[in-house]
Amino acid sequence: MYIIIAGCGKVGSGLANKLSREGHDVAIIDSDPENFSKIDPDFSGLKLVGVPFDQDVLKNAGIDKADAVAAVTPEDNVNIMVSQIAKDIYGVPRVLARIYNPAREYVFHHFGLETICPTNITVDIISAVMLGQTLQAACTIGSNTVSFRLEKPDKAFIGQKIKEIKAYREEFLFAVVKSGELTFAFPDTLVEKEDMLVLARKID
Repeated sequence: MYIIIAGCGKVGSGLANKLSREGHDVAIIDSDPENFSKIDPDFSGLKLVGVPFDQDVLKNAGIDKADAVAAVTPEDNVNIMVSQIAKDIYGVPRVLARIYNPAREYVFHHFGLETICPTNITVDIISAVMLGQTLQAACTIGSNTVSFRLEKPDKAFIGQKIKEIKAYREEFLFAVVKSGELTFAFPDTLVEKEDMLVLARKID
């Protein structure tokens, strides 16, 4: 697939590195060139400096041939603009936007955009950890529902990095909770004895 990522923070760079390693063609855009330091040295895709919703920048990134666009900048307004341009002007088949403010989610859905809100997910996860409950969380992304569950790491996983764990097939290792704090499951994240793993699965 040819995938464009808007935003090269922790999520954007982690996503770009993962997709590139898996053999996808990736272009990543960020307005701050220093953020590209998070990209792996062997990254084979394009790195473009510019405003992510600038159509000239998007054209240079190859949006006219993109199979998917992920808008994961720190700004909800930027993400909605990138998503609208990708979906409505260029007809990109898959467009996903991350949003921080749950109250704005209806705006994205009004325009028929797929979203994921880490704020809501994190609240559910941390609440479950603090109260000692089994995690029962789910979110809707487009027409799909993604469920999340929490479990202690298998003894065999302790001391391993996320990229070394191959046990989960139908589930995705979404995050790790360390001392009550959630961190995304980046490839080099180390699993420790007291951690909790957050597993995601598409259920419909």
